[in-house]
Amino acid sequence: MGGAISMMAGVLRPLGTALTRRPAGPSHQGRTAGPAFEMYYPLGNVVPWREAAWTVLCERVHQVATRCAGHANDDPVITAAAARAAAVAASLDAART
Repeated sequence: MGGAISMMAGVLRPLGTALTRRPAGPSHQGRTAGPAFEMYYPLGNVVPWREAAWTVLCERVHQVATRCAGHANDDPVITAAAARAAAVAASLDAART
């Protein structure tokens, strides 16, 4: 539960704010990026097995941390989000064992 709250408050909130202030790209001059609101799988795709659920959760949080770190480009908000996500990932890994 603590990991979920840390991800929402410490990673997603500041990251969402920072990303919506970044340029959308050269083909969209003067526009900023925004959330896609795309679902990649139905919400009913819930893993009922504890071990598998922990594995998926840990993988996803590690992925967020890695992608944030790869896109930080000296942006302190994204750099901080990457560090917070990495800390949550490490705590989830520790809780899993």
